[in-house]
Amino acid sequence: MKKDFMNSMKEKTSTLRPSLLSTEENIKGQILVLDNLRELIPPLKVDEYDQLQQNILKYGVKDPLMVWETTSTIAQINGDNNPVFVLIDGHNRYKICQKFNLDYRINIIRFSTLDEVKDYMIDYQLGRRNLSAEQTSYLRGLRYLQQKSMRGGNKISDHSQADVSVALGKEYGVSSRTIKRDGDYAASLDKLSPDLKKEILSGKQKLPKSTIKAVAKSDKPVENIEELAEERVGNTTVSESLVKPKAKKGRATTLENEIRKLISVDLTYEACEVLIKKANQLIELLRPK
Repeated sequence: MKKDFMNSMKEKTSTLRPSLLSTEENIKGQILVLDNLRELIPPLKVDEYDQLQQNILKYGVKDPLMVWETTSTIAQINGDNNPVFVLIDGHNRYKICQKFNLDYRINIIRFSTLDEVKDYMIDYQLGRRNLSAEQTSYLRGLRYLQQKSMRGGNKISDHSQADVSVALGKEYGVSSRTIKRDGDYAASLDKLSPDLKKEILSGKQKLPKSTIKAVAKSDKPVENIEELAEERVGNTTVSESLVKPKAKKGRATTLENEIRKLISVDLTYEACEVLIKKANQLIELLRPK
């Protein structure tokens, strides 16, 4: 049975109590949104965001936003060591409240390191029920990579890596091999541009994991789906590999008819060039994957 992660974190969380140095309103005015933490939050679909906005406008913000009280040095913002308040949960609610000038409550949560914050945020998101299979895989993979990093980065032994994947596999009810594959998937997604990664995780773009992993090995950064479609994976392009079986069959039939039509008449130099091009297209469609 999976451990209740949130109960184990209660001691780190406290409802904010005003003090001489920092009142609730003062802290609200100092809240920072860090891109590297915001990217750990799975993006909402357009209709989900619209529904959240409607609910907040109608009923207000029910749950408090979680804010990490720390310093700029620990948060790896700069070396000034100034007090900072970093948003770690409630990014969509915060955005809506800022847009419509709405009030909200905050809870302060304390951690010693940025790695601890990331691990907390990932596990908190995994506790939600509305995640897609891609989002779940990505977050499990991030947690696997994060746990390995917290245990020593590149100095970690193979045995320790196995321990991490086994422990997380038991926690989430999957095999250790699945956790390692999730880690590969997360690492590959993070090599894509933030916008493209967001489109994939939100379900706006559907791509096989194997395709994402293969394309992420390219030296050239992939910024959008158009570039991704033209990247080559093996002997074919991504766009060709994503053609559905029925569409492939129809396209192959069309090419066969065009080729037969070409060879039924006298072949000119130009006609031969077209014939070769269409024959190569047909070969790629029929090539065993």
